[in-house]
Amino acid sequence: MGDLMIDSHVHADTRPYEDFELMATVFDCVITHAHDPLKMRSFDVALDYFDKILGNEIAKARKNGLNMKACIGIHPRAIPPKIDYDVLKEYLKKENVVGVGEIGLEKCSKEEIEVFENQITIAREMDLPAVVHTPRTNKEAVTKNIVEVLESMDLPIDFKKKIVIEHVTKETVPIIWENDYKLGITVQPQKLTPNDAVEILGEYCEKRFLLNSDSSSAPSDILGVPKTVLKLKMAGFDEKVIRAVSHNNAADLFKIN
Repeated sequence: MGDLMIDSHVHADTRPYEDFELMATVFDCVITHAHDPLKMRSFDVALDYFDKILGNEIAKARKNGLNMKACIGIHPRAIPPKIDYDVLKEYLKKENVVGVGEIGLEKCSKEEIEVFENQITIAREMDLPAVVHTPRTNKEAVTKNIVEVLESMDLPIDFKKKIVIEHVTKETVPIIWENDYKLGITVQPQKLTPNDAVEILGEYCEKRFLLNSDSSSAPSDILGVPKTVLKLKMAGFDEKVIRAVSHNNAADLFKIN
């Protein structure tokens, strides 16, 4: 077995039990993120969901020998009424929580932007990484809007380097690259293939990219990261570059020992 990897973005609560053992054979760590598993009719529902992630999913991972950490946040498709941000802060202090996510924009409504800005502010205050969702539809326009919102907040450079804008495409990488944000390359059916990832990494500096599979209830490949690593090796990429995008960048950002 070669060097172990980190999948920096999965949704463990959507995956079958068998996937946890498979992930444990390949990954040094996986990071599961809050998303939109159901309509959040109240903030209490969101808290119950966070409890499930930090309880059930972490426990399943441990039973299978898998090191799993979590990002907790309000997804733009799962915004409950009357968010208690002080309670959210308390959840972000819990064991195994390594960041704020998955947050971001879907349709760029006033409510989405307000919730996004509030969570970015919390991430900054708590010195935590923030993982930012971009949608499947209208991705370029929404990505531009995300960058505009972030730039309007006058964030310090050190914190901007803790923000990962996810699910990039060849078209959206240049929008993000002009600033100091990190970029999440999602190798998943209907998003990017391993060869697409190879093409992107061949054009840009590896220090700002994190590989992930976004394995979820959508069509997914739990081995998207190792398959991409194989393609990178076959394409002749330097081992340091491969190690950076498949392990070290995520380990450094999320402080994975």
